[in-house]
Amino acid sequence: VTAAIAAFTFSRAEGLKSLRTSTSTTLDDLSVATSGTTKFVQNAAILFQPNSNRPLQEEARLFEAPTVIRYEHNQVLAPHFDANRSAETEDANRGGQTLATLLVYLNNVEKGGLTRFGRLAASAQATIGDVSDDKFTVRPKQGDALLFFPADAMGQFDERTEHEGCPAIDEKWIARIWRHKSRVPPPFGLSDATLDRLDAL
Repeated sequence: VTAAIAAFTFSRAEGLKSLRTSTSTTLDDLSVATSGTTKFVQNAAILFQPNSNRPLQEEARLFEAPTVIRYEHNQVLAPHFDANRSAETEDANRGGQTLATLLVYLNNVEKGGLTRFGRLAASAQATIGDVSDDKFTVRPKQGDALLFFPADAMGQFDERTEHEGCPAIDEKWIARIWRHKSRVPPPFGLSDATLDRLDAL
C-alpha cells in the first residue's frame, strides 16, 4: 500500500509539472532574522493566527516551505486546483489537504501574467484586476498578496478555486506558501530546527 501511495504521489507531482512552464525554487533558510524568507514565514504565521499567543512555529509547522516562482515571456501555469478530493491519501506525506494558498507578487507586471479564477465571477473586478471577460482576475502588483482557500477548514475540496497563471508577457515573480491541515514534514515543510529558530528571532 505504501509503495502504491508513493508511486501515485510521484505521478501526480509529475503531472503538475506538465501544467507549469515556469521555474521555481524552495526557500527553507530562516537563519537571518531580516531575510525576505524569514519575514514571509513570520507574517504568514501571524496572518493565519491573529490575536493568538501561540508560538509562530506552531502555525508554520502547517506550511510547505516557501517557494519563489519566475515566469518568463510566454510561460504559464495551466488551470489547476491547489487542493484535491483525495488529499488525505495522496498528500498524507505533506500535511494532507491544502487549506490555504498565499501568493505575494514580487514585481509589477504591466502586460500578461494575470492570475485568473475561471470558475469565479468578476463581481469585485474594478478594484483588483482587468475586465477582459467575466472571470475573476488579479493583475500582479509588487507587494500585493492574494489569499484564497482551496478547501474549507474541515478539508472539503472547493472546485470554485480552480485558477491559472495566464501567459506572461513581462517577467513575473511570485512567492507562495501553502498551508495544510496537518504538520508538513521535511523535505516539503520546514525542519524542526528551522521552526525552533523562528520564535527565537
